[in-house]
Amino acid sequence: MSPDPSFSPSASTAERRPAVWPWLLLPLVALTMFFALRTVKQAPARHAAHTEAAAETAPDEAAESP
Repeated sequence: MSPDPSFSPSASTAERRPAVWPWLLLPLVALTMFFALRTVKQAPARHAAHTEAAAETAPDEAAESP
């Protein structure tokens, strides 16, 4: 099989439309990673605040045990 002489790679690329999906996918991935990393960074602070609040409101069971 011989290649088609009328086919040229430069002509086919000029007629192709550029892909749109990278322009949609890249911002989506960047935003997802931003919020995921922000959640991971803030998780220890929220956990510590929740633990302190729970310790203040809950009675100390060790002190009440006979």
